[in-house]
Amino acid sequence: RRARRTRDTAHVVAHAPTAFARARSARAHRTRRSRVGGRRDMSAYSLNHWVVSSDDDDDEHGGAGGADADAQQQHAQLFTAALLAAGQRAAIWSDCKDFVDTRARSPPAKIYEALKTSGAATCSVAARAFLEEHFETGPRDRRTTPELVDWRDEPNVALRCGGEKARAFARHVHDLWKILARLDADDYVDEESPVQESDGDCESGAGALPQARTTSSRIKLPYPAVVPGERFRETYYWDTYWIVLGLLTSEMPATALGVTNNLLYMVTTYGFVPNGARVYYLNRSQPPLLTSCVAAVYEATRDGTWLRQALPLLVQEYSYLMRSERVITVRDAETGENHQLSRYFANTTRPRPESYREDVEVARLATRKCDNPIAKVELKRKIYRHIASAAESGFDFSSRWFRDGKGLESIRTCDIIPSDLNGFMLRVELQISALAREALAILGPCESGYAERVYLKHLVTKFEAAGQARRRAIHAVLWDDAAARWRDVAFESHPGELVTEVVRDRSALSFASKSPFTSDYTPLWCGAADPNSEQAYRVVESLKTSGLVTANGVATSLNETGQQWDWPNAWAPTSHMIIEGIQAYAPREENYAKELAHAWLRTSHSVWTHTGYMHEKYDVRVGHDGVGGGGEYVPQRGFGWTNGVTLRLLDLYGFPDDDIVHGPSTPTESPPKESPASAKTAPATS
Repeated sequence: RRARRTRDTAHVVAHAPTAFARARSARAHRTRRSRVGGRRDMSAYSLNHWVVSSDDDDDEHGGAGGADADAQQQHAQLFTAALLAAGQRAAIWSDCKDFVDTRARSPPAKIYEALKTSGAATCSVAARAFLEEHFETGPRDRRTTPELVDWRDEPNVALRCGGEKARAFARHVHDLWKILARLDADDYVDEESPVQESDGDCESGAGALPQARTTSSRIKLPYPAVVPGERFRETYYWDTYWIVLGLLTSEMPATALGVTNNLLYMVTTYGFVPNGARVYYLNRSQPPLLTSCVAAVYEATRDGTWLRQALPLLVQEYSYLMRSERVITVRDAETGENHQLSRYFANTTRPRPESYREDVEVARLATRKCDNPIAKVELKRKIYRHIASAAESGFDFSSRWFRDGKGLESIRTCDIIPSDLNGFMLRVELQISALAREALAILGPCESGYAERVYLKHLVTKFEAAGQARRRAIHAVLWDDAAARWRDVAFESHPGELVTEVVRDRSALSFASKSPFTSDYTPLWCGAADPNSEQAYRVVESLKTSGLVTANGVATSLNETGQQWDWPNAWAPTSHMIIEGIQAYAPREENYAKELAHAWLRTSHSVWTHTGYMHEKYDVRVGHDGVGGGGEYVPQRGFGWTNGVTLRLLDLYGFPDDDIVHGPSTPTESPPKESPASAKTAPATS
């Protein structure tokens, strides 16, 4: 069995460069064809330019150019404002995402021509008839179960559990990988539904480039995907990292390699990893954890050839993440240094197609007191960008993005320099440098690899320097010495200011929120403090007194707003980063990390026992059922990253003893009051 798993892993590795090469070739082919006419690709777009034309996403506003321009075109073809409004008017789907995930029965040109004459713009009956004719009845369920080549009935993480209760729990979570596995082909070729003509130059089979289809919003990926679950029926970017950790804990390196290759494939195709594998996500990304996926898979497989192929794609994604509209320059008068820090910035000023109804309503409420029609349109555009940028952050939604700390109407995501994002960027820079050093060691002194050695040495030097500069910037701008944690800082936008040239003095920044957030502690996991340093232990003490830690887990914030990334919800990724951050950088507090891990395992096991499901998030309050709530959609089950974190913590810390009753803190029914240090409104000097 071990030999078969090794062979299967090698097969996935061997086919990865082929898929990436085909993607590059097809992208070049599309570019060449567009220069020589491109009528087949552009006909539907040109015919209906009155529907999709907009200057909202031009280059000045961070618009995509080059590689991802073709992807943006697909996005515009499928989901125009007129079509989304018709879907809303028909009221067929209670969840807007179900509509945009539903496959069309007709190509875009036919759909738009029919839309113009259907009466769907003004009549709900006509809108319903139009959609029933041109779209299927709803999103397709999984029809084919992909073979997970390295699956085993009972992994070591289950065998090592001390009691039957723990073993049954671990086996169940492990079994969920088969349920969450998807073949993207399920949403594509079908004899009953016509599809738009493909390019005709793509091969079939494992690792082949998908044919160009515009009747499905899904981005077809070359390898089986493992999805979060329920309404999240496609690959999601930052979820994938914790899915990879879980798969590796389940001793499934080939599957983990495949889902990582899917992310690398999207970098090859679009120049970055979108929020998720849908064309309507191609205007934003998510927290950048691709390098962490590659590092985890490489550590498990030690495949140097694959690592050397992946490194240029990590550098390509980094170039996207460092685009000028995504970077804020902060001038430090004390040191004379100009710090480059990152922000979330979505390339759109329109409602999100998957949450069209919700976004339109938020914009309506936020602009209801604005009497100037031109100013109202401009304000709505800004709100839509702030909303999509919050979705890019993964914290959709949280009071950390709200000016008043209460509601979405005051959202200002793009005017905030986030502590967690800059921690993630630091981690990216440090990991690329470390992986390049690994690749150098693998390459050795052979003559034939001279050019590659020069390139790898350049990466080591460049990203080591970038990481050092980022650490200085994080400490100078985001570190609050009085509160002993990193914090988001906000700045005021200036009328007429180009989003690609935002420069602020450090003295003009202020802390964005009063409440502590779990995101304040993410930089510890990312390497913003030295291991075993006084700063690292101060951060742990800050966490202990923050009020976020309860017997049932670590709550995301102390603000009770009804948003899902606020009190009283605990989430798998933030819990994991806090626990492993303590373990790696404050080793004398390992027992505290273990207490936090056991609190998570106890809560997830208890809710599983009572509901039969693993959940997206958990309610830490006493006297509740433990199922997390809030936000713009109903609570989801499945659940990819919850399963990955649960297996990882079981493997590291074991199942909590039956006689453990209390967790790391006294249970709380309502959020604790903020500490005085949390109420500061201006950055402290170092």
